Amino acid sequence: MTVATLSFRPLMVATLAVAVLASSGCSWIRNKWGNEAEYQASRQNQPLEVPPGLDVPSTAGAVTVPDANPNAPRTPVAEGVPSSAGQAYVEGIESFTLADSVSSSYRRIGIALGKIEGATVGNRAQLLNSYEVSYKGVTVLVRAEAADGQTRVVALGSDGQPVRSGVATELLAVLKARLG
Repeated sequence: MTVATLSFRPLMVATLAVAVLASSGCSWIRNKWGNEAEYQASRQNQPLEVPPGLDVPSTAGAVTVPDANPNAPRTPVAEGVPSSAGQAYVEGIESFTLADSVSSSYRRIGIALGKIEGATVGNRAQLLNSYEVSYKGVTVLVRAEAADGQTRVVALGSDGQPVRSGVATELLAVLKARLG
């Protein structure tokens, strides 16, 4: 054995002993003096308490389906727009086509929407060929799309999907009647 190896071993053992004592000293000092971490005693660690009656939302009246009246008068859409005094039932349509170019149809749709009673045109997007229209309390996007050399007019809901029932389809029926 060489002299360098003999003097290196005790130094390594001493370093290992100091490391073991230093790593265990923190818990010994904490237990001896009673130092607990402040966050362990904080009030925020208590579980959340929900007051009684607030754990489930009320569903009373959440989905009410009105009674259907099968004897309600239904007036089909005729040539033109229903009279302003008439609250006649208008059968809705999902879409319709115009035998015209998209740009010309977009202009005609804008003029016709301005003449429909109860319809308010909000925003206009000529690049998208669409109008934001409020009708009977419902806001929809009326859009003109190219379809085989013609123009298809469709109402889109807030999710961007075509609306297939309700007030928006009534608006399309009135718009179709207005455009002829």
